[in-house]
Amino acid sequence: MQSNNLSGILTCARYSFAPNYYKYCGPDANKKISSYLQNSHADPNLVEILDQFDVLFRYLSLIAHSNNIADPFDQRVVEAYWIGNSLLEKVKPSQLGNHLLYDQQLKKRLPPKMLKWVVEKIPKGVKVHHSFHVFNIFIRTGHLIAPHTVDTMDQCRIGWGKVIKVHSSQFTVHSQKLISQNKKLVFIDSVRELSTPIDRSIKNKLKPGDLVSFHWGFICDKITPQQAKNLAFYTNQNLKLANETI
Repeated sequence: MQSNNLSGILTCARYSFAPNYYKYCGPDANKKISSYLQNSHADPNLVEILDQFDVLFRYLSLIAHSNNIADPFDQRVVEAYWIGNSLLEKVKPSQLGNHLLYDQQLKKRLPPKMLKWVVEKIPKGVKVHHSFHVFNIFIRTGHLIAPHTVDTMDQCRIGWGKVIKVHSSQFTVHSQKLISQNKKLVFIDSVRELSTPIDRSIKNKLKPGDLVSFHWGFICDKITPQQAKNLAFYTNQNLKLANETI
């Protein structure tokens, strides 16, 4: 598809880079994505690459359609999926149910018992946020069809935290860690060493005290306090749903 939304395209690339780097999602195009981010540049070829993140693109399309937004890479849509915002509230449960069963092909990909768990959560307030897929669809549905562990859930979710120290190739961030405690998933305080952002425009402006988001060990973006609040809200909401079937 075509998109002229430079901000949304680059934001989506920042969050998509890490799982593509590890070959979990998307086409074999990590060097190309890295080059785009290092130069803060987007064009139709980058859009074509992001189109091939099948699970991601379908979710973006659903959010856009539900909000009468033509471009799935609109910045508001991209932020809704990765961080969380009011656009998620416009996706109707019936739309989400059909989307999960048929567009995301969960009816084919998940065992019947697991599929039943997912479907029964929809009326309970499921939102089309990345954390829902991570916490509640226990089988990874990218290139690697394998069960999630607590560690892979922790790596795959979008995390948030405050920069403590800046190093040449890493940032020390005060954040949270997902663990299993009394047969439930909970967050505990944690200090992480995270890889520097690939996007130089993000890397060059980060300093101690800044809030950041991260994915699979890479810092994605500098975020505002409100964005951190939204990310925490939707993440914890979907974690609560996950604990119903852990």
